[in-house]
Amino acid sequence: MTELEKCYGTDGTCVRAFYKNESGKRQSITEYKSYDHARQRCTNPKHVKFHAYGAKGIEFKFKSFEEWWDVLGKKPTPKHTVDRIDGKGNYEVGNVRWASSVEQNTNKECVRSVRITYPDGHQADFQSKAAAALTTVIGKDSIRRMCLEPSRTVKGYQAHYIPKLKG
Repeated sequence: MTELEKCYGTDGTCVRAFYKNESGKRQSITEYKSYDHARQRCTNPKHVKFHAYGAKGIEFKFKSFEEWWDVLGKKPTPKHTVDRIDGKGNYEVGNVRWASSVEQNTNKECVRSVRITYPDGHQADFQSKAAAALTTVIGKDSIRRMCLEPSRTVKGYQAHYIPKLKG
């Protein structure tokens, strides 16, 4: 068992946030790095992303890594990153989750929800053009063009923007 593996309990708990790598250098587990990076974005004016977080009033309300861990736990996969459910909200209990890049991209403020009308006339609402493209035979760029030109159809499909769906 490596030093890193000793950081996690068999039940998924965090045993420790730091370990020593093969060369003896102190390292932190990825969940701690996510905690620290989010904290720095909100509290450190010298952080490269402070202008988009702390300077806009987004606060980091976790008091410790242990509290963070109790809420989020271990990442589902190494590719997951922390996401604020309400992008205008703070890093706090009830507003954070581990999310995939697809989930994060769908959660951006600039993403617009779409209603697709299928060739048979039934309709379905989607949180994004990308989500709609996954269930149809048309691409997200075609969906975007149809939304901008409501009279346009592609392969019998129509699309238009709707108010943002809650995720």
